[in-house]
Amino acid sequence: MNPKDLLGKTFKCECGKTHSVAIREIVYSESAVRDAPEILGRNIKGRNPLLIADSRTHAAGGKALAGALAAAGFKVETLIVPDGPGGHDPVCDDLTLAWIRKSMPECDFYIGAGAGVMSDLAKWLASETKKPYAAFATAASMNGYSSGNIAPTIKGVKRLIYGTVPAAILAVPSIINSAPYKLTTAGLGDVLAKPVSITDWRVSNLLFGEYFCPLCARMISDIEPAYLDHPRDILAKKAPAMEALFNALIYSGLSMTIAGTSSVSSGGEHMISHALDSTALERGTDHDYHGRQVGLGTIFACALYEHILALENPVFRLQAEETNKAFWRKISPVVDEEHGRKREKAAKAIEQLKKPKCWDKLRASAAKSVRTPSEIRNCLKAAGAACRIEDIGCDRKRFLEAALNCHQMRERYTVIDLARAVGIMPKAADEIIEQYLV
Repeated sequence: MNPKDLLGKTFKCECGKTHSVAIREIVYSESAVRDAPEILGRNIKGRNPLLIADSRTHAAGGKALAGALAAAGFKVETLIVPDGPGGHDPVCDDLTLAWIRKSMPECDFYIGAGAGVMSDLAKWLASETKKPYAAFATAASMNGYSSGNIAPTIKGVKRLIYGTVPAAILAVPSIINSAPYKLTTAGLGDVLAKPVSITDWRVSNLLFGEYFCPLCARMISDIEPAYLDHPRDILAKKAPAMEALFNALIYSGLSMTIAGTSSVSSGGEHMISHALDSTALERGTDHDYHGRQVGLGTIFACALYEHILALENPVFRLQAEETNKAFWRKISPVVDEEHGRKREKAAKAIEQLKKPKCWDKLRASAAKSVRTPSEIRNCLKAAGAACRIEDIGCDRKRFLEAALNCHQMRERYTVIDLARAVGIMPKAADEIIEQYLV
């Protein structure tokens, strides 16, 4: 199955649902900028786009794209999102969105020129205004180009809200390859999360009867070996490996779009990254790219599954603690709302786990998709990506605290909650960090 065959289609799936894919076209070609007027013209109505970029993504390709559209008769307006304090890259948050709302001119549609932040900002605006948009990718750094999910920071806390998908996605291989390599390693870290997120999704299906789609679960399985088994080709920026990585990110996002949930590509490994992001923002400190943090979270989560699957007859106990206000500080009230819902879910999980044969079924289901922590770490290391805590500019204490508290910030049940239910967490966290992440 080629996921591109699903673009613009409505189809009956093996999961029992009827899916519709609103993305009409994905173009990964050296001629994508030159062909942009024709591509956008056949997929989006209107001749007055607003191109949203930052100074770096505008220079990387946004300016050329705007020029090509203007030469073809489009009335292009460009909005450059300013850097944050201290020259930091722009962020996708409620304050930035408010600034854009005040600054933007009238338009027919949006173009997000950049990677995660610009893509999410354009998506957020499109969702609010009910206007179409296109994504112009400048880096293989994340899977959000083809997803309706938006991951903004609202009132200081990393959130997940659901928006719309682009009508078209354009990318130029030479621009993707010339992006700062840290962005490419972020993309690799993001896509390597799939074995954990899919396994967490299987567990939630078993414990809570939550929806699960086999098609979405295997969406990128056919191309996975091209990057997972050849990380040095990514380091060397060889065309087949880079295209495979970009496609994997696109198909990962597409799987979330089709399934209607981020569970396909976001599990316990993402929770650690979200905790690092949210606490860094609250403390006014720096953090690394999301996908690089996710890569370390994936190693940690795979190690948890390694411990979990080795248990034959665990004792299931509910660990019900108060929200850690000393860790979350000012954002504790927002986290506490989610944590309240998580406590209810954790209690329900214990009831299910105690049922006859449930544990055997869970182990068998999880074993279908999870990988070993060594596999993930070795891939990241060979690709020159972040594979140790120090690689993401983090100290051991901060990473450990994020791993121990991140389950409180989202209702979603993940491997971190399961490890707590069987008594592995919190006691194994320090050991796992010592073995795999330092």
